[in-house]
Amino acid sequence: MAKGETAEARARVFISCGQNKASDEVSIALGIRDRLQELGFDPYIAVQEQSLRGLKENIFEQLRESEYFVFVDFKRERLCGFSADSILAWCLRSLKPGNPVHRGSLFSHQELAIASYLDMPVLAFQELGVKRDDGILGFLQTNAIPFTDRNLLPNVIADEMQRRSWNPHWKNDLVIERNPAQRSDTRLVDIGKEAGFFHINVRNRHRRKIATNCYVYLEKAISVESGAEIPFKAVEFRWAGYDQPNAHVPPQKARPVDAFFILRDAPTRLLFNTFSTATDFVPRIEAAGQYELTYLVASDNFPIARASFTLSLDTSFDRTTLV
Repeated sequence: MAKGETAEARARVFISCGQNKASDEVSIALGIRDRLQELGFDPYIAVQEQSLRGLKENIFEQLRESEYFVFVDFKRERLCGFSADSILAWCLRSLKPGNPVHRGSLFSHQELAIASYLDMPVLAFQELGVKRDDGILGFLQTNAIPFTDRNLLPNVIADEMQRRSWNPHWKNDLVIERNPAQRSDTRLVDIGKEAGFFHINVRNRHRRKIATNCYVYLEKAISVESGAEIPFKAVEFRWAGYDQPNAHVPPQKARPVDAFFILRDAPTRLLFNTFSTATDFVPRIEAAGQYELTYLVASDNFPIARASFTLSLDTSFDRTTLV
């Protein structure tokens, strides 16, 4: 796969469930993962972290990047003691259908709270016997689906995801992509010279959310031959056919950006279409050779996206490529 080329989108599913190694919970979690992979999703099984750094780098990051959330509440300890009075009370309560006597998984409830804050689509499943509407479930309208047979759970979850039309072919992100043939030659009226414009695309892979106030930057420029980084200052790049530095990208759509352009009569000098009036805000690339250019896009409501492309700058106007 070429640099900047995007793989087929696979929606990420965060699987939050207990993984007590003394029971069958680990094998059930793996079964859920395998079943969701068969449906075309990209599942992640949350593993309990023991440090704040682990939480931030693994759990929080995976939650932020996931499109869907599956919550499985396995039974834990009973909520009553074992005195004579409490045993009698438990027996009386257990005669009432649906009356819970066990707590659920504390760690999974914490992850559910974060998923709710992130406004993720949630599917909740609760083992029969767990206290209903306990913890964060008491405040959310998740309508947890009860289950009794753990071995059937992977198929039960898969069936419910399909019933709710969860789509495995989208992502909650922006990507920068490049079609090697994406070049437009034109005559610059103001200077009367022929120029070749090379574009990159910013694609919004979300199924319904508009990416707002997107800004594109050249983050890094490196000479492949020498390995030297070319210095420059940060500046906003221009969107193709648009005169503002910030643009919105509709869901499932892409907008082109002017990556750079060259002139026919000076093909080894790279020119950049930016919102800068000073020359030190753009890198000076004025010799034939190979360069690695890394672009970055930032927006109000999506994670930062970046991609690197290889520029082969040639002495011939028609032989320069960006892949």
